[in-house]
Amino acid sequence: MNEQQLLTKLRTLNESEIFYRNYRLARSSPNSFQAYLNQLDPDEVRRRALLIPEWPDTIKPEYLEESFFSPDKRVGIHVSKHNCYTPAVPHYHNFFEMFYVLEGRCIHQVRDNRSLLKAGDLCLIQPQVTHSLDVSDESIVIDILIRRSTFRHYFYSILQGDNLLGNFFMSTLYSKQGIDYLIFHTGEDEELHRAMIELCSEFFDQESYFSVLVNAVVTKIFVLLLRRHTGSCELPEDQIKDTQTAIDIARYLQLNAATATLGDLAAEFHYSPEYTSRLIKRVTGQPFIRLLTSIRLENAEQLLRDTTLPVNDIAALVGYESNEHFIRTFRKRAGITPSAYRHKHSIRDNIQE
Repeated sequence: MNEQQLLTKLRTLNESEIFYRNYRLARSSPNSFQAYLNQLDPDEVRRRALLIPEWPDTIKPEYLEESFFSPDKRVGIHVSKHNCYTPAVPHYHNFFEMFYVLEGRCIHQVRDNRSLLKAGDLCLIQPQVTHSLDVSDESIVIDILIRRSTFRHYFYSILQGDNLLGNFFMSTLYSKQGIDYLIFHTGEDEELHRAMIELCSEFFDQESYFSVLVNAVVTKIFVLLLRRHTGSCELPEDQIKDTQTAIDIARYLQLNAATATLGDLAAEFHYSPEYTSRLIKRVTGQPFIRLLTSIRLENAEQLLRDTTLPVNDIAALVGYESNEHFIRTFRKRAGITPSAYRHKHSIRDNIQE
C-alpha cells in the first residue's frame, strides 16, 4: 500500500479502539460508570482480550514472544499500531519494544519517569522493564516489537559498535541492571518518517521476502538515529555507572575472548584480580568464567552464521583448544551441535518467501 492508503488505515479506529473510546467516556462519568461495567459481557471482553483495569483478570503484567510472534524464528520483528484510548496499564515483556509517534502525542512512564512524547519521538524499551503507554486520543503510535535473538542475528554490527544503541542493547545482555529506555527526539526528520512508513507498509502487506526487507528498514532506522539524533537522546541517568562498567568489561572480552584471563582483564582496568572478580559479579550478575564462556559462544554463533570457516577453526578462534570441548559446550548452550546451528541459520534457510 502507498503512504496515503497506510495513513487512512492507521487513522481508522478498529473495534477495540471504539470499545476503549467508549470505556474512557463512561469512566469520565463516575455516577454511571458502574452501570456501564455491569452491561458488558465478561465472556466477550475476555475473548477479545480487552483490558479493563477494574477487572484484574483482564490485565496481564507480562507479555511473551509467543503472543505476538509466529513460531518461525526467522520472523523476528512485529509491527502494529498501538490501540488508541487503551488504558495505561503497567506491564513488561520478554522482547525489545520500540515505538514511534507518527502523529499526535502520548505519555510514557517507567517507574517515576513520566515523559510526554510528540510526533517524531521514538522510544526503545528493554525487556523486563515495567512501563505504561497512554494514548488518550486518536494519535498514531507505531509499535515495533523485536525478539531478543533477532538483535544477535541481524543487528550484530550495531551490538559490536561503541555507540549509544550498542551500549543500550549490550546492557541487556551483560549488565545486571540494563538501561531501561532511550528516548530520541527526531523532530521533523523526513527520512526517518519515510522509513517508518515503509516499515509499516512492508509488514502489513507481507509480500514475498517481507521479513528480509523489514530487517533492512529497521537497520536503516537505527543508523539514522545514530547519525542524527544521539545528541537529543534521553536516558535514565541513575543507571549509567554500573551499566557502563559492565559494557566496558563485555566489550573487552568480546575483542579478546580467545585469550583473555581474569588477570588480563584486571590489568586492563587497573584493578586487582580479586576486586575485578567481585566487580564482574556485581555489575553483570555472572562470575568471570560464565561471562567469558557466554561471550565465546556468542562469537562462535556469529562466525557459524556469517562465515564458512570449519567448525574446528572456529573453536580455536573463539578460545577452545579442544574441538570436542567446544562442541560439547556449544551443544549445552544451544541445544544443537555447531554444524546443526550453522545449517539452521544459513542464508539459504533464512530467506523467507
